[in-house]
Order: sequence, then structure tokens, then C-alpha cells
Amino acid sequence: MIRQTVRSDNGDREGKWVALCIGLILLVSFVLLPYHQTKQPKSVLLSHQISITDLAAEEIAMIAELRLAHEEIRNLYQDSQLSAAVGQWPQISELQEFWIAPFVTDKSWERKGRHQWALITDAIYQGVRSDDKGAMSIVLNSHSATPDIWLAMNDNVSLLDANTLRDFDGKHLINNGWTQIVFNDSPNNNGSHNH
Repeated sequence: MIRQTVRSDNGDREGKWVALCIGLILLVSFVLLPYHQTKQPKSVLLSHQISITDLAAEEIAMIAELRLAHEEIRNLYQDSQLSAAVGQWPQISELQEFWIAPFVTDKSWERKGRHQWALITDAIYQGVRSDDKGAMSIVLNSHSATPDIWLAMNDNVSLLDANTLRDFDGKHLINNGWTQIVFNDSPNNNGSHNH
């Protein structure tokens, strides 16, 4: 009599091969993963620039409000272009009338440094801190689609004057000690900002 052993087909052999293949795929993925990562280019800041991540909480709060205000300012300007041949940049009184922070004199305004706001020239808004507490003096340039914000990092900064400033230029601010804010989400944060 011939005896033949028949192994039961419980999938044990195939299961080992499947586990080996999965393990091999995971090992190859683990080894190749660092080479598949995209590297974020480091932004090189110029001497007159500072990253928003390096600022204090008061300045970050003020800049967040200014970024929102920038959108409102541009919308008001575009609305005025539709109604007239030449668009008018909104005055500070108009921004206060629409309750656009940080131009409104409320409790937040008091806490952030009691800034005295002025429209220096077309699309250039300057807030001068009148209190020793709160955010520093600040300039908002709303000419372009993205806000261009400058801070007075020390007390030696020369403020902008509407009577003497004919053409706004970033070089003017740099020469007077102002510091430009670089946003990490900005497509132009490699140091080559347009002024």
C-alpha cells in the first residue's frame, strides 16, 4: 500500500510569501523615503528684513489685523475705481466708519499701543505708537495684491511725513531704519521683494 501525505491547504505557504513581499516593500520604502522628500528652500533675509516668526505676540496680532485690513482697503479702492474714473484710496475716517481693525479706536486699539493712523500717500498707511506698550510703529503698503508691512524696530527710526514724501520707495524706509516683515507663505520670500 502506498501512502502519500497530503498537506492541508490552509494558505500557510502563500501567507509567508505575502508577508515577505509586504516586508520587502516597506523596507524599500523606508530606505528611499528621505530621497523622495522635497526640500523647502531656506529664505535668505536681507539686513532690513525680519521673519514674522521672529516677532513678539503684539506685533503678530497687529500684522494679522493689517493683513485683513489690506484686503478691505484694496476692495474699497477697487470699488471707488468702478464709481469714478480715478480710484481713491480710503481715508482713515472711512476705515474707522467701516470698523476695520486696527484703525478703530476701541479696547483692542488701546491694548495694542494707541496707534495714530495716517494716510501718508496713495496706499501707504502709517500707524505711530503713542503708548510705550503694544506693537511698534508700523507702515502698510497696499499698492500690490500682497501687503508690504514695515516695522519701526527701534526708536531711531524716522517716521514718514506726507509733506516731504513724494514717491514711496522701499529704499527710503531702509535708509530711515525701518524693517520689512517677510511672511513665510509669501511666494516672494527669498529676499527679492519688489518695492
